[in-house]
Amino acid sequence: MKYSIFLILIVVVFLSLIIGSGGMDKEIICRIRFPRVLLGIFAGGILSLVGGVLQGLLQNPLCDPYILGIASGAAFGVAFAFLLGRFSYFLLPVFAFLFSLGAMLLVYLIAQISGRIQKLSLILAGVLVSFLFSSLSILIMVLSKKSLSAIIYLVMGNLSVVFTPFTLRIFLFVFLFSLFLSLFLLSYARELDIISTGEEAAKSLGIETEKLTKIIFFLSSLLVALVVSYCGSVSFVGLVVPHLARSLFGFNHRSLLPASFLLGGCLLLGADLLARTVSPVELPLSVVTALFGVPFFLYLLRRV
Repeated sequence: MKYSIFLILIVVVFLSLIIGSGGMDKEIICRIRFPRVLLGIFAGGILSLVGGVLQGLLQNPLCDPYILGIASGAAFGVAFAFLLGRFSYFLLPVFAFLFSLGAMLLVYLIAQISGRIQKLSLILAGVLVSFLFSSLSILIMVLSKKSLSAIIYLVMGNLSVVFTPFTLRIFLFVFLFSLFLSLFLLSYARELDIISTGEEAAKSLGIETEKLTKIIFFLSSLLVALVVSYCGSVSFVGLVVPHLARSLFGFNHRSLLPASFLLGGCLLLGADLLARTVSPVELPLSVVTALFGVPFFLYLLRRV
């Protein structure tokens, strides 16, 4: 089963490299499609990994960076950086991280009822914060005189980033840095397995749940901020993929999280392939991911 994921990923990567306007032109493949493939694996893998971690930590199968408002907070940070002008390229990840972390903490505070987090209140708080930051992002982008397409792609995501040699080197560094942070999150797989059985059991085994929550919130916000800085806010990938990985590999986070990363890359590359081929105009990624994400979310909501 593990090798089948790699096979699927190889097939999706191959199709992403050869399909598109311009045909099989080598320059287009090397300069445009190959960086786009790396970006798709980076974004889909990170969002899925973070979704799996948050679902385990919060013991809530409905959690993901988009529904919890983290991605929308990061998108607001990107929009705010655009408003500042010419230094915005270097400020994008910084502001995206600050506001994604702020959005996550705000959701956590709103969802607390009598000192405890309720599953439904967490989702409602996430939806509320997500709408708030999405609306503010659109407002700021309009004020900064960005085009309508730039606004839509920030709020709903896309992979059509044009890299220069300089920005490509920066992205490759960000990609490797994100892999390092992902491995750091993976090191908490045992703790997540225990927390998934209940917070009281985790405390009885000596796990500092509050400290672990802060660390995971910090790392998750940073990773999502890096994704949104390049791709905008993409919906439902972090929700659906961990459940798919769980059905294939079980509940052990040491297997679940790497599988989620690989499956997330496959899914987002597939969504991107559809987004740029089924319509004369490239569709935002969330238009495609929502087609399977919304029914799946409703299915999970009925089970919770």
